Amino acid sequence: MNGTMLKYEGEVHAVVFLSCYNYSVEASYHHDMLMLMKEKLQHYWKNPAYISEICMDLEVPGSLCFTIQSKVTSEPIDVVILTAYDALGSSHPTCPPPPETYMELIGANGFPGQFSPSFIKLRKSFIKSLPTKLKNLLRLVKHWYLQHLKFYCPKTPLPPVYALELLTVYAWETGTFQTENFNMARGFVSVMKLLQDHKDIRIYWTEYYSLQDRVITNFVKQQLKRKRPVILDPVDPTHNVGEGKRWDVVAQRAAQCLKKICCFDKYNCPIPAWNVKRVRSIQVTVKRQKGNNLTIWADPFEPIQQMKNHPKLTTLFRHQHYVFYQEPGSEQDILRCHLTFADYRIFSDVRICLVERVNCMIQLCVNCSRNRIPEHYSVDSNDLVGTLMSMIEEREGLLPGRYTLMFQGQHLHVEHPLGYYDIQKDDTLVLSEIEPY
Repeated sequence: MNGTMLKYEGEVHAVVFLSCYNYSVEASYHHDMLMLMKEKLQHYWKNPAYISEICMDLEVPGSLCFTIQSKVTSEPIDVVILTAYDALGSSHPTCPPPPETYMELIGANGFPGQFSPSFIKLRKSFIKSLPTKLKNLLRLVKHWYLQHLKFYCPKTPLPPVYALELLTVYAWETGTFQTENFNMARGFVSVMKLLQDHKDIRIYWTEYYSLQDRVITNFVKQQLKRKRPVILDPVDPTHNVGEGKRWDVVAQRAAQCLKKICCFDKYNCPIPAWNVKRVRSIQVTVKRQKGNNLTIWADPFEPIQQMKNHPKLTTLFRHQHYVFYQEPGSEQDILRCHLTFADYRIFSDVRICLVERVNCMIQLCVNCSRNRIPEHYSVDSNDLVGTLMSMIEEREGLLPGRYTLMFQGQHLHVEHPLGYYDIQKDDTLVLSEIEPY
């Protein structure tokens, strides 16, 4: 990535823009153009002392790779040449392209990352805009990747260094709230911790592609549902840079690194990591039947029940409501509050609807510790938990106040209605004895 080169790193990436008018044309002539460039290079660069064999690189699909020996320095320089359709044209690299640019990219239906070189100008701009100290952290992570990961695992299909650089940017954004004056050691430790938790990572950016357009939004949502880690290229939503690589090996090397002296302070205590969530918070817009919509931020891995504790929603959820969610072109689903948005594979901004419940009689199962067979109780859907508790105590002959009800691992407070916990027909509750102090 531009602006994060290491002094000893001899690698150059060159993108050749072709004079074609869409992705399909570029794809059809892509291989022929690479072969033509290979012939030209072999013809004009005849001295084998200064250039290695020119070949196609399997790690960088659709590229020409070779090594040249500089006359100025003895260090070899690895060169990677890619061809691309100039999708951005004359648009300014610091400005987001029009939505049509990404709609055309998605419609091209290429393999993941096939057309990423078309957006190299945006990638350079993305990195160039970062603070100098963050670029130094990127160099540190890249040094670790080259000298302590790739050097010891040369034949392992590792994720590209670009993936680790994006994780570093994300750790800084969410762990420091984009503070420029941060602790470098804590930043490095945070990245190593993040690499250990690669199975939880789902990351994307919206600097260049907006989630306001339905086509782009639906595509990004599908990308975020893929096998983790998901690290979407900030400039190309079709490119999951973390896909199909040996992240387990990366995690092992990161765990070893965290045991090194560089990850301990002068008192020999582990340097604390930043608080970096493994997935971005999502914006939840709550649509009501009456009144204005409400907007909050939520962690997709926390139970939906947690929203009820939000200051904006506490009063609202004390009324009896179902929470509905509907994907475009699909039927409505009731969101169960003991589950998470992640359980429903929702990882981006979402709109939910609150629909008032209609009072009705429902059947519930109650597991009692003394009975192997669950007992069934008929209750009103808006009854208090205490009402059901009294029914159980009377039927089972229990002393009041000695037992508590639980649902999905959560203790139920007797003063709340059943609907507060999103308890619905045929749900199973557990009766547990309160342990004495």
